[in-house]
Amino acid sequence: MTSMSETQDGSTALVWPLGPELTIAQASEVHQKLLELLPALQGDLSLQLAAISEFDSAGIQLLLSVRRTLQLRGARLQLLEPSAVVLAGLRCYGLDADLEPQAAAIEEEAPCP
Repeated sequence: MTSMSETQDGSTALVWPLGPELTIAQASEVHQKLLELLPALQGDLSLQLAAISEFDSAGIQLLLSVRRTLQLRGARLQLLEPSAVVLAGLRCYGLDADLEPQAAAIEEEAPCP
């Protein structure tokens, strides 16, 4: 279920919750849903990642692809409240600063997936 939210800079973003898994097994399905969603998207996209309990390199590739697609459209990708597993995955690949996850609080560090 998606919803609308105001971003930090006052613009509007579509919020899409994902989970509990974002792995190779779900990547194709999530990618297809994003392809259906993007043409109607007006503004930024925020992915709610708090419920993610399993995350792998396919999930990272998906996030990078979505971010690039949105950048080409002049929009931004926001990662909202990423779980410890997501933060660990981003850290392991050196992408935590690049993808700028918006964590609600610093959680206990999880090992690299």
